Amino acid sequence: MLSIIIVSYNSRADLARCLPTLFNQQTNDNFEVIVVDNHGSDGVATELIPLYPQVRLIKNLANTGYAGGNNLGLSQARGAWVLFLNPDTELWVGCLERLMTTARQHPSAFITPKLLNPDGTINACGNQMQYTGITTCRGLNQPATTYHGQERIPLLSGAALLAPVSVLQRIGAFDESYFMYFEDTELSLRARLAGYELWCDADAVVTHYYKLGFSPTKFYYLERNRLLTFLTTFSRATLLRLLPALFITELLMWGFALRGWGYLRMRFRTYAYLYTHRNTIRQRHRTVQALRQVADAELLQDSMLSLPFDQLAGDRLGHWLDVLIRPLYRLMRPHL
Repeated sequence: MLSIIIVSYNSRADLARCLPTLFNQQTNDNFEVIVVDNHGSDGVATELIPLYPQVRLIKNLANTGYAGGNNLGLSQARGAWVLFLNPDTELWVGCLERLMTTARQHPSAFITPKLLNPDGTINACGNQMQYTGITTCRGLNQPATTYHGQERIPLLSGAALLAPVSVLQRIGAFDESYFMYFEDTELSLRARLAGYELWCDADAVVTHYYKLGFSPTKFYYLERNRLLTFLTTFSRATLLRLLPALFITELLMWGFALRGWGYLRMRFRTYAYLYTHRNTIRQRHRTVQALRQVADAELLQDSMLSLPFDQLAGDRLGHWLDVLIRPLYRLMRPHL
């Protein structure tokens, strides 16, 4: 059985588009749909969900973010597999059947489908990471025909992520301290550290109605959680070898923060959080390291040299920043 968990925070319009595509799926596997109302106020619980008696609704007493909402749904899921699905998605016909076929072929693996933008180009076929932790969507804005079939990937996309429940019970689900952003990267690296594979099945297709945007709050969670992930996932020896390159990335992020006081304030807030939670981070590091089955070199072997300057600074400026800084990252990349 498959459990599909959707966390809603004022996502009524998205759910009204997403839910019909779930119940129109033709699959040999039984599935349940769990919607976690993450303390929203848009009438999802009272006006939309009653139209879908098949849906199990869980009302969260607080907004605990993507991580907390999904973990709450997981705690009441009955399936052997769980699909964490964003509400701003539409599943193409045959998507669930394809995902479950792949899941049976790789019963201990984590699987993500091909995510498309509404214009039909790729939103993500999994994610990828520059070796200091900045992540980007794999295949972003490329033609949909770029990827086919099954392929091992560096990182999962949290917009649609299929996982075996037995593995989540062993390694843990989402880290609720993250609240939002980067939880999929942290879970991906932790799963790989424990010896589990990540796959994209590009023949299972989902449209993702996502618009790239930045705000000081998003900048805070992305950067704080990037550093949290590195501090808990990698060994201290690896972190020391990565230190020069991490320092360069920190300088670049300070440069990005110069766009306004709100962004600068979030840089100080990030460091304050890491300092005040240093004991918790040490404990989390010990917990994660106890799962280790592979070396850090394997986690970083498929990481990139370039940062996504085009997304941060535009195509032209981004190109020249990459020309200038990519050689520096190549020089500083450690041999693990």
